[in-house]
Amino acid sequence: MASSEVPSVMMGESERAEKEAFRHSLEKVIIELCDNEPERLPRVSLESFGSFRSGFANAGSDMDLVVVLQDGTPYTACFSLLEDDLPRLLEKRLLQLGYGARLLTRTRVPIIKICEKPDEGLLDKLREEREKWDALPIDEKYPHLHAEEDAVEEESPTAGADDAKADHKPQTERTSKPSVEKYTALLPAGADGGNQDAPVSINGQATKQLPARPHRSGNPKPWTRERKAGLLDFPKSGIGIQSDINFFNPLGLHNTQLLRCYSLCDQRVRPMVLFVKSWAKRRKINSSYSGTLSSYGYVMMVLHYLVNVAQPPVLPNLQAPWRPNRSCTPPGASTTEVDGWIVDFWRNEDEILGAVRNGQLSQNRESLGSLLLGFFEYYSSQGYGPRFQWMQDVLSLRSPGGLLGKAEKGWVKAITEEGEGKKVQHRYLFCIEDPFELSHNVARTVTHQGIVAIRDEFRRARRILLAVGHGQDPPDGHLLDALVESEIPEDSRAASDNKATHSDNAVNGSVHDITQKLDAMKLHNKGTVGQNKRNHSNGLRPTAPPSQPLNLADNEAFPALGGRFGKANGNGKVQKANVSEISGDRAKAYLEEVKRKKADADAERTATGAAEAVLGDD
Repeated sequence: MASSEVPSVMMGESERAEKEAFRHSLEKVIIELCDNEPERLPRVSLESFGSFRSGFANAGSDMDLVVVLQDGTPYTACFSLLEDDLPRLLEKRLLQLGYGARLLTRTRVPIIKICEKPDEGLLDKLREEREKWDALPIDEKYPHLHAEEDAVEEESPTAGADDAKADHKPQTERTSKPSVEKYTALLPAGADGGNQDAPVSINGQATKQLPARPHRSGNPKPWTRERKAGLLDFPKSGIGIQSDINFFNPLGLHNTQLLRCYSLCDQRVRPMVLFVKSWAKRRKINSSYSGTLSSYGYVMMVLHYLVNVAQPPVLPNLQAPWRPNRSCTPPGASTTEVDGWIVDFWRNEDEILGAVRNGQLSQNRESLGSLLLGFFEYYSSQGYGPRFQWMQDVLSLRSPGGLLGKAEKGWVKAITEEGEGKKVQHRYLFCIEDPFELSHNVARTVTHQGIVAIRDEFRRARRILLAVGHGQDPPDGHLLDALVESEIPEDSRAASDNKATHSDNAVNGSVHDITQKLDAMKLHNKGTVGQNKRNHSNGLRPTAPPSQPLNLADNEAFPALGGRFGKANGNGKVQKANVSEISGDRAKAYLEEVKRKKADADAERTATGAAEAVLGDD
């Protein structure tokens, strides 16, 4: 099966040559723009990375590109979204030249999605969208630059880890409102299974839980593995070569080189990765947009199995200090620091190929088919051999044994991080640690529906392979049968939306009551905040004020909504604005944001329980 499938999905040399020529064309456009603005724009080159460079690219896949400073130091090439900076200038110029171009601004860093030959309708829509942005007033073009003038930044002890770059997909959500996440405790959490009568703590003060409010979790919109394409989304075919240009990805080139070196270590690695990627695509579980896993995540899963589970190992751990002989580059000789992270692995391709020829890297002689069966068994969590524990384990390619615990990493609860007008959700239902950026979960896009779909597909694959191995007809069709999802009727979508609207109307009553209270609120913990600032400057942990019984007649028992959060710093901590009192009208606007965030929080709080209920039935 693999021997017939892999050649059909492997990218050929002619396709590689066409894409390389396209890269050169795009690079010329960028160099021309930079040469026209030498005072403001640096000299750059455009380099490929990702699967196109590592050797794991399937036929017809997109090409990932990154802008790199020509002095060889890509780590400071961080471009803004201002109108006269390179991302906006390049998008405009590409549209003028007839390419399809769309700048994604809700990603961690700017990314331009490009297609070589858009049809006339798509090109017109993309140009119209850019013209609409050009016509916006300044405050709407850059909403994140208009923070409250009296905001005072201070560190937040609850900031999440920095968002990551492995999948390069827009998983954030723009918001021009100040952050109100810490005040969602004002709205009850009874809907997610908590004790509605139990007190909650806000700024260290014990407060009585408010009456439970309706929520959307009981009437969710139907979920599909493949997201319905939007008006500006590129079609899968018919528009020439497609590419993503990243404007800041300091670790991407090193990740790519690591994967390339693994592909050179054994001739079974590349076909196994290509087969698994093709399987995941046909079964529609490879979309970070829809809540499943990126292709990069599946590559990491394959490498983990070949390094740590297969016996004897198919691959060595290239981040370990082991070398096959003394002539190899010693550990630490090529160590570098990139964006604050240590990068060190055995990266000399000639040395790796020499060790392969001498038979020094692996004693494993399993067939590709046997390795694939073991791979699917391991992640199905069934059978008698080693089993991956979806709810407890973190895949960690760098670590001896390849696994860490979620509790050990602190990856046990979903975290939302906000800054510069963006919201980034860090989910930890499925956990794959990036080889270098250790705070990044490669699988952060996986939702509770997604993790169940992925696990179920592994179990289906195992059933099929075992049946074929015993000479039986597989019970679930062919392993590589394409999954066809039924179209969701529009009336079903409308009914779901109506239920959600009804729920929102019910919520408005609770929100109105809270708004009346907020109109007279005043900050109660100024003394504690000041003391915490002094403690922080002395290296001490912030202290909470003593818990006191709730006085319902005391209007100062509730905090007022205040300034917006700032962006995350290099240590993964978020700078937040000082909390100050606001008027009732603005509180109402902020409470609309609270409603949205509370609905998101309800879904996230139930995700782990929902996944455990299904994944725990091994």
